[in-house]
Amino acid sequence: MITLDQVLEALDANILTGDNLASRPVAGGYACDMLSWVMSHAQPTDVWMTILNSINVIAVAVLTDCACVLLTEGVELPPDVAARAQDKGVIVLGTQASTYEASARLQAFLNRSL
Repeated sequence: MITLDQVLEALDANILTGDNLASRPVAGGYACDMLSWVMSHAQPTDVWMTILNSINVIAVAVLTDCACVLLTEGVELPPDVAARAQDKGVIVLGTQASTYEASARLQAFLNRSL
């Protein structure tokens, strides 16, 4: 089983909120910025990659129980959103990579780990 702490290094990401990454299994990724679409398609073992950083992202992450939210392209997490994520137990990571690059890195890592 691949866990989020293993994926963190492969994605060259940093932790913005959350802890206990070793307890979150990862089997795939989902890249989308339309919240209603993410709600109906993201899976609990997905790394959700997005440039959105609003409080609504945290609500969708809770609803889908995704492994984490990965903010791409250097998007910053506002303090109020970080506080909500922490309160709800949502892991948020950040990377300078584009959503495309992060998706490609995740897929390559998951394929190597099979």
